Amino acid sequence: MNLALRKSGNTCIVDIGGEVDLRGSPALRKLLFQALTESPRVVINLSEIRYMDSSGIAVMIEALKNSQKLNREFAMFGLNARVREVFKLTRVLPLFKVFETEAEALGTENSHAGQE
Repeated sequence: MNLALRKSGNTCIVDIGGEVDLRGSPALRKLLFQALTESPRVVINLSEIRYMDSSGIAVMIEALKNSQKLNREFAMFGLNARVREVFKLTRVLPLFKVFETEAEALGTENSHAGQE
């Protein structure tokens, strides 16, 4: 799994690539929680993910809950069909703000959760 953190204005963008599984989930959790303490907006780039298991979903839910506790905006973009299906099967997709592209995620601060 590849992880990177970058800034765009007041937004932290977390780029995730490869496979998000039990082995990599702790590093992802650490990076997401770091981003949430550093910025009022955190946007997750999932466009380079090939696979995500339930541990990855759990980390995303935990980060979402932490963002709510810290009053931070938390959104995702770039879900491919396989990753989107995992979020749908676990019935958590409606909990998240989801955008198709990075430009959409950065350009819209207030949208409806679970957009497709």
